[in-house]
Amino acid sequence: MSDRPIAVIILGMHRSGTSLLAQTVRSLGVYLGDDHQMVPPREDNPEGFWEHAEIVAVHDELLARLSSSWDATKPLPEQWWLTGAGMASRARLTDIIARDFSKHPLWGFKDPRTCLLLPLWQSVFDELNIEPRYILSLRNPLNVAASLYKRDQFQNDKSYAMWNLYVLSSLYYTSHERRIVIDYDRLLEQPAETGRKISDFLDIPYGAMERARVGGLPKPSLRHASFSMQDVWEDQLVPAIVRQTFQLGMMGERDSNALCKEELHESVQNSYDQLLQLNRLLSHEKSHRIRMYWAGADERFTEDKSTYITVSTNGQKNLHTVEIREHLGSVLRIDFFAEPAYFKLSKLSLVYDGQEVNLLRDYAKDYVQFLPFTRPGEEAGCVSGISTGSSSQLVIRDLPPHGMAATLRLELSCSFGIGEDVVQALQLERPAEAALSYALHDASLRIERLLTANAEKEKALGLAAGQIEQQIDTLELLCEDSRKREAKLTALSLELQEQRAEASRLNAEIERREQRAKEDQILLIRQKDLEIENYRRDVAAYAGSLSWKVTLPLRMAREIGRRAKRGLKKKAKSLLQRYAIQRNRNSRYAGLTGRLPHKQYALVFSHTNYLESMGGTEKYIYEQASYLSQNNVGTIQIFPGQSYSLLHTKEDTFYGVVVNDQFRGFYSVREIMEWLSRIHKYLAEIYTHHLLNWQIRDYTALLQNVEKSGVLPQTFFMHDFFALCSSYHMMYQPKIRQSIVEAKERRSCIADVASAAGTGAAICQNCTHGIVLAEWREALKPVLHQSDRIVVPSDFVKVTVAAVYPDITNKIRVRGHLIFDRQTIIYKPRPENRKIRLAFLGYKMENKGWLLWERLYKDEALGRLYEFHHIGSQEKYADQVTVHSYSFLREGKMGAPDLLISQDIDLVLLWSIVPESYSYTLQESIAAGVPVLTSPLSGNIAATIDAHPELGMILNGEDELKAFLFDSEHVRNYVSGDRARYVLEYNHLPTGRREARS
Repeated sequence: MSDRPIAVIILGMHRSGTSLLAQTVRSLGVYLGDDHQMVPPREDNPEGFWEHAEIVAVHDELLARLSSSWDATKPLPEQWWLTGAGMASRARLTDIIARDFSKHPLWGFKDPRTCLLLPLWQSVFDELNIEPRYILSLRNPLNVAASLYKRDQFQNDKSYAMWNLYVLSSLYYTSHERRIVIDYDRLLEQPAETGRKISDFLDIPYGAMERARVGGLPKPSLRHASFSMQDVWEDQLVPAIVRQTFQLGMMGERDSNALCKEELHESVQNSYDQLLQLNRLLSHEKSHRIRMYWAGADERFTEDKSTYITVSTNGQKNLHTVEIREHLGSVLRIDFFAEPAYFKLSKLSLVYDGQEVNLLRDYAKDYVQFLPFTRPGEEAGCVSGISTGSSSQLVIRDLPPHGMAATLRLELSCSFGIGEDVVQALQLERPAEAALSYALHDASLRIERLLTANAEKEKALGLAAGQIEQQIDTLELLCEDSRKREAKLTALSLELQEQRAEASRLNAEIERREQRAKEDQILLIRQKDLEIENYRRDVAAYAGSLSWKVTLPLRMAREIGRRAKRGLKKKAKSLLQRYAIQRNRNSRYAGLTGRLPHKQYALVFSHTNYLESMGGTEKYIYEQASYLSQNNVGTIQIFPGQSYSLLHTKEDTFYGVVVNDQFRGFYSVREIMEWLSRIHKYLAEIYTHHLLNWQIRDYTALLQNVEKSGVLPQTFFMHDFFALCSSYHMMYQPKIRQSIVEAKERRSCIADVASAAGTGAAICQNCTHGIVLAEWREALKPVLHQSDRIVVPSDFVKVTVAAVYPDITNKIRVRGHLIFDRQTIIYKPRPENRKIRLAFLGYKMENKGWLLWERLYKDEALGRLYEFHHIGSQEKYADQVTVHSYSFLREGKMGAPDLLISQDIDLVLLWSIVPESYSYTLQESIAAGVPVLTSPLSGNIAATIDAHPELGMILNGEDELKAFLFDSEHVRNYVSGDRARYVLEYNHLPTGRREARS
């Protein structure tokens, strides 16, 4: 957030959704003023205008003094903000901000007229040191024209000219300012997503509550017309400059960065220059409004008891009919517009209950700032006169009793051109008043000039006073800063003294303990020496005794038996191993001597048989083998027969061999080495997927044996963090058992390791996995250096690996296991008349959030709102959960997505409590177009959703997850709408090219 106060200015043409946009920013925490300061709702905008009434009044008066109005079609005069009217309005706006908004660091206002008056406002922001941020509401000009025709009967040409002036002015005057463009149609259809865009622009939080508030603002009644963008391009009656302005606005809406580029600034500049030269769009007559108020039952005039008519100033007589659907009361007031003009009200009648009453002839009339007179030969029963002030009024009292609805009929003409006959009639009727009016007008001009001069002097004095106040504030801040530093220095000195005293005490304690330890050690040594001496004496006594000599043969027999037993065990184990090897050779398969059908083979090292296990790594190997087979390349996989330890040097180890999707048996390392030597000519590339359960000695022996017969390209995959630590999920586990129980410190240590940047992280010193960490990495470092490429599934893994092994960063390639192909957009309807469907996807493992899943489906309150499904379970384990089994081998990559789609799943829970390096289940959920719920602990799942929030939500803990789930109406809205679906394809890794190695 900026250090300066921020003003949010909502721009846009009338009837373009600025009121809804104002509601949206208000719901995000932007202060727009108190409710009593707002313009009240009217029939043409029942949801409210959300406009500061006094700011709108200043705008209207300024436009009137500049001979313009809200429906202007041409720009204001050059340098209009430096005129007397502009300077006076500037002072009033400054006072309003100081009075109503100065205590709010984030405030804003909305009035479409601001588009025309931006230079004035920008000078106010500069003077008050306020940072403006502009939000432009853009609506299809065809829809705006239709709305203006319905409300004000404006012809399309005039509406296009107004739209172009407002939108182009807002783009032109906000060049090089911070701004965004919001499409009104998108705001109606995707309010929550648009709210996220606005909150990011304003640097304010956007949580679940804000999303819910914003999502509920649009109403179906707000969409009154539905012209498309294509209609703008195809309608030949839309002027080219309007289409061009609309295109510039949509460019800024689609790409906020485009708003900052010089290409768009130049295009807007050229269009604005063109606007100044076009007269065809600027030749329309200005319209004016006459407002009518009725007192009602409470005998008070208010905005909600009023309406208006739009009149022309061409002097022609027009008949207007106004329907009023409530009781008028006893008084009717007609407010003429502020500019001096000649009015002739030929007829004003009230129609009710089948009868019509002439209000001009039969009822009392009062005039306010209105000069009535009678022209020679004018018919009786009419009112003629000149408005003489900004609040000219005709008041008719003692209206006849009538029902709850009535109709007013007016026959009216008005003109700014006051002819000689009008002047003569006025002089004949009131010669003294005419002379007085001329004198008053002259005095008013002199007073206005004096006020302008006085305002300029006050401004200069105010600026000088402000500078002095700023200097005083700066000096006070410097003094305060100096005092704080002195106090901090004193506190640091006291703290240093305390630390020195504590250090002296600790040193004395250490010396005392060391001395006590030395004394205890000496005492222990003396006790051991005494025990040894006593033992020697006992042995000597026994050796000379008769019992010792008699039992000697028995003791020797027991020792011989133990040795024989150990020998039998060793021989039996050897026989079983030989039997296993012989059985492999005599199996129905060809063993390691069979024919190899392919001319080229990829040699794969991994930790399990990919034909039996279906974890993420095995799925990738299966897809890789299938792809290679399609390209006439076979696959040879070698995996451990038992769970060996990486750093052990155990003999007689056995490893399984799979050739072309056929298991060939378990063999010793020596046998596999001999076989690989014989078939070396078939080997094309080496892929190491995982070394879990391997002895590093066996792996390097096999690798060196292959290298003897010729160098092959090597690719090392890091599907998790096994190459960094024996805790392949990078979970910190304290050495002291009590700390696990008491503090529950088992947590991810990725951030700590990454921040250590290649050096030993402090957290590793207290972790059980840190005991062998140095030896672990030293064993794996030669393997990584030997590899030509190191493939990781995500940037999340790359950052951590590069921090631990910075010297191999140039070898790291980020390549996900799957890619998304053939996108389709579907509309997901809101779940009605059924429960919401929540699914758990994947294995029943604690690390995958299984314990949380159990708590959710056992919650009776949630059970009344949700159906629980488990995609991928082979057993029915709870009545509350519907299980769906599938086989990756049979149904392929789209098995899980197809199940999610066919069961119409609304949400997927991927609540991993360990950081995932990659997630097949996430890719399957995205392919099905189902939103994901996850926790910040889930590693790459959380990182992916943080980068693409449309894919799901990250919820901070079980409480926040349940709060979201229990808000079922919000969830139903959240899961509905447009969703993208994809077809998953294997992301093939191109063949590696061996780099030169010494």
